[in-house]
Amino acid sequence: MGRGNDAIPTWSGFNYQGKMMLLYVLELINQIAKDKNKDIGTYSVELEKTEDFCIICNSEYRSFHQVKAYLSKDKWNSYSEAMDKLLKHRAESNNPAAKCYLTVAREIKDWDDASNTYNVSVELYKRASKIVGVCDVRNEINTEILAYLRSKGYSDKTEEVVYGELCLFLDDSIARMHKQDFKKRKYIIKFSDIVGVMESAIGKEDVRKEYFLKEKIYEYVMQNIEKALNNLCQDECDTSLENCNRVCAAKCGYEKMTGIVDYGRFCKLLNPSKVDEWDNELNLVENLSVDKIQSEIYELLYRSGTPEKIMGNNCGIYLQSKYSQAPSKQVIPTFLDLTRGARKERALQNIFQNIINNTDIIDILAGNSITVIPGSYSGTLSQAQITSGWKSSDPNKVGEYYRDIELISAQELKEKFEQNGGNHD
Repeated sequence: MGRGNDAIPTWSGFNYQGKMMLLYVLELINQIAKDKNKDIGTYSVELEKTEDFCIICNSEYRSFHQVKAYLSKDKWNSYSEAMDKLLKHRAESNNPAAKCYLTVAREIKDWDDASNTYNVSVELYKRASKIVGVCDVRNEINTEILAYLRSKGYSDKTEEVVYGELCLFLDDSIARMHKQDFKKRKYIIKFSDIVGVMESAIGKEDVRKEYFLKEKIYEYVMQNIEKALNNLCQDECDTSLENCNRVCAAKCGYEKMTGIVDYGRFCKLLNPSKVDEWDNELNLVENLSVDKIQSEIYELLYRSGTPEKIMGNNCGIYLQSKYSQAPSKQVIPTFLDLTRGARKERALQNIFQNIINNTDIIDILAGNSITVIPGSYSGTLSQAQITSGWKSSDPNKVGEYYRDIELISAQELKEKFEQNGGNHD
């Protein structure tokens, strides 16, 4: 009955998938609390074993859930594969009468059309008759937390603490699952444990610094990547993101970014020459501007014209391309600007050394190409100058990494896409 793959590492209390699971479970906890015939101790949630998540009661499956953060799909048939899986896994389960839910980040316009035969068996998850978008999840979770607090007679002031502890609890639970042997892994989180986290959090006056930083990063990234994509839609297609039905590589990039687990490391990947002071929120704001996301990520992906070649993992997005000379044949978009000083040689040397010293991300960069902005303050460097400067770096300082990391001009890459009609083989 299992999927044959393991997506547990992609889960987090700080991404859309994890937050939507928390929202549904909290909603259910509040419903169970009102029913004297139900026992919270008999409920649990199963993560990424059969579906994105499943609700279990008394060892019986009660509901199956698929969560998709697509923005380029607003037709029911775009989700037919996901819904087929839901129905298949339900039929193979110990409860063929269990509910099936599809959770999406964008309204499906033709869901109620007669042509959609799935809507009889699959329910589109909504709150107050509306889908829950990527930037809406936190407010909806807070609504359920406040409902729980008020039902128990607790102060509303503890809502922020409870929210933070829940996100961290899910993060920690996933980390423990990932450390377990695949065959022995327990994918279950009990509802009683989630209630225990909320009750424990109520007695705390402060939330750990870790939560505040992670949540600020999540909120800031989500807001900026959505704003930047909307700006691209306006510039390239003269329409808003909401009204754009086109399937494009930029939208695919957005969807991959919503699945990132470690947004702190994602910010570091975008700024590979910046080593220190990442715990300062002001630095985060400075290094993740809407304009740069649009110009250095979305415009590059848009011009590639190949959504199928955009990949993502826990901390970044990648573009597979024949133009990459790196071993992986993959390109990581970055905001790396060459050069910003009056003395180009010195500036390049400092930038390259910072990349090598960036131990948090150097293993991720290794074997990949990374895009660079050829220059702004001191004139534009050619691709040949960039490559020469990188390869001539002192091997004693650089170690073996420079052999596997290619620096490629973002502008030249865009030009190659235009000349080739996109990122085609």
